[in-house]
Amino acid sequence: MSDAMWLEGKEYISSRRASELSGYAQDYIGQLARKGLVDARRVGGLWYICMPSLQGYKDNASVYVPQPPEQKRSVDVESLVSFDGKDHISAARAAKITGYHQDYVGQLARSGAIISRQVGNRWYVDRDGILAHKREKDSLLGAVQAQSVGITRSGPSPAKDAPQDSYGGAGPFLTYTTDTGDLLPVLDKQDKESLEKDTEKSEPPEEDVEHEYIVPIRTIKTPEVARTGRYEVPQVPTGKIVRTPAKTMYYRTIGKFAAAALTIVIVLSFGFATLKDGSIYGTGILRGVTGLQGNVSTASAVEALRQAGDLLNRLLSKELVYKRGW
Repeated sequence: MSDAMWLEGKEYISSRRASELSGYAQDYIGQLARKGLVDARRVGGLWYICMPSLQGYKDNASVYVPQPPEQKRSVDVESLVSFDGKDHISAARAAKITGYHQDYVGQLARSGAIISRQVGNRWYVDRDGILAHKREKDSLLGAVQAQSVGITRSGPSPAKDAPQDSYGGAGPFLTYTTDTGDLLPVLDKQDKESLEKDTEKSEPPEEDVEHEYIVPIRTIKTPEVARTGRYEVPQVPTGKIVRTPAKTMYYRTIGKFAAAALTIVIVLSFGFATLKDGSIYGTGILRGVTGLQGNVSTASAVEALRQAGDLLNRLLSKELVYKRGW
């Protein structure tokens, strides 16, 4: 689609082309077109802008000087209603000023407790009248609360006696009062008696007298076990040194030599009994013994010792036989 088209005798260009010519962003031009600030047409989802209209908007924008907004105070229309020269406010406004509920303000207006007028279906009450009614009720409430807690006034306040409207000086109106009053409220005789009665009632009871109680304690004696016989532990004197006799060491050494000699005797006797003529111990030393015969004699002695060891092994040790488990 081309960037320009004619509609109703006017030339319109696309927003992209208008952005290049005017220097505005394409999105800003679309925003102006949607608000109707410039002459534009939407064709196929695209905005086409009339260039003279956009140029006129740009010229006016450069001349326009923004001004800061001015704060204009809104006039309360409800307080401007005047009847017989007195300002009247609506029940809703009176409720905001005094803190009363709007229904209570309407009730006061209907009962005639304050000056009021009904306009249509709305009630308008006198501003000064509703404020005076609030001050009166607040003073009565304060007096009731002070009386409930036992606080009474000693006399009228001198500040209320002097009329404030009669002052005509140039400076501010000031009222000076003396500071000789009591710091604490003055109690009457009746109040003192009631206070003493309350104090007597609130006194804590006397402390209980301490009492001593005897608590029996039962003791169980351990029964004595009768012992039969008498056993005395010999006492060894602490200063005496006990020594092992020397004979014991002598007997141990003699026993070792005796065991060794017995073993030699058994081996020699076994050799005479088994080897007989083949042993040098039984045949003696032959004359003219050659080197071969000497080796045979030595082997015979070794064989004798081996057989003696096998005999002792069979006699002294237990035979272990291993068999296959499969």
